[in-house]
Amino acid sequence: MFRRRYFMRQARRAKLPPGYRRLKRAVARDLQTRLNDVVTNLRDEVESIAKEFKRSPAWVRGQLFGRSKNSRFLRRIRKTRLYDAYLHFRAKEINGALPEGSKKDLFELKEIISRERRSYKTRPAEEQAVWIAEYEADKESAARDKRINRKAEQLDASSALKRISVDLDTLNTRTGVRALLIAVRSDILFTMPPYIFCDDGTEKFVNAALGKTTDQLARAYEMWTIHGPSGLATAPTNANQLIAEVRGLVQTKLDDIIATRYPGGSNPVKMNYKSYDAAIVALHGVRLVGWDVPMKNPGQLSMDHVRKMYNGLTNQVVKWELVPPPADGEDPGVAPSRKRQRRADADKIRGPNIRTTGKAAAANGKGTGGSKPSRKRRKKGEDSSEEGEGEESGLDSDE
Repeated sequence: MFRRRYFMRQARRAKLPPGYRRLKRAVARDLQTRLNDVVTNLRDEVESIAKEFKRSPAWVRGQLFGRSKNSRFLRRIRKTRLYDAYLHFRAKEINGALPEGSKKDLFELKEIISRERRSYKTRPAEEQAVWIAEYEADKESAARDKRINRKAEQLDASSALKRISVDLDTLNTRTGVRALLIAVRSDILFTMPPYIFCDDGTEKFVNAALGKTTDQLARAYEMWTIHGPSGLATAPTNANQLIAEVRGLVQTKLDDIIATRYPGGSNPVKMNYKSYDAAIVALHGVRLVGWDVPMKNPGQLSMDHVRKMYNGLTNQVVKWELVPPPADGEDPGVAPSRKRQRRADADKIRGPNIRTTGKAAAANGKGTGGSKPSRKRRKKGEDSSEEGEGEESGLDSDE
């Protein structure tokens, strides 16, 4: 029995409209042009970012493409969810008028939002943008504010220091770079112990260079951060040492501010307590801030004032600063130094000094030996005018 075979012929496609292929090629050319523009702009931005932030172009490309060698995955951008922004907005709106102790918690707020008929997704785009902006601003401020919870402070410190130590250890393993990390608390109520990270070589270097172990250095740094410079200062044992210490601190800090005042170098300036306004402030343009006791040598002050100035100098409360230049027509506030008054007979030609001449003659054996000039006797009956003239002549001769 014969079987009939059916031959299937391929159907002919419909004829393309005129100009279709030409239009398709034009669209393909436009697509390639747009892609080339994207690549060109991306390369320009990579070069610009690398030059501005002093990074290599390879590092920037690695950050853009998720550190993948074949550049198949673009960098993921963290976006703020609209639900989180709306939840933050509603929480402030609901709990704003409620007193403490009766505010809604997170679970109750979510229940209220789920029962709302008008969904937050259908709100206008402008209103949604306001929610997102307020939420991001609140997160930014909360991330930079100081922690109030002590346990949170402890967790933040331990996690951050552990992460930094791992990075430094990895860097040492890969490149051989050595580092010393010392972290201490800044508050007496913070219970974190001093944290030290270093290798044996760095610890030996600190011991040889500073004469202290890393533990001693960390404890000293902790005292500095908690109590300030007074935490390291050795208290004088008697009044003379205290006065000498105050003088030394004032002079040392004056030398530092003079070096800042004259970067090119200048002659040493000695502290002048008696002519402080004229010799220090007016002449060199520096002043001592926080010195609220009489401007005298520490040896002339009471011990209460000396002790007060010592504490102020060690705690940086009493310090030197540069005097800003006065504006046009403004009084600089510095008393000028007093000049000696000019003599009334400055232009008058005077004879030799009798006292000096008499002393010189007595020393050489040529005179009578008396340094005091002889006074001329006056006769009886001389008028008062002659007496006055004689007194004036005597005064002139004395001068």
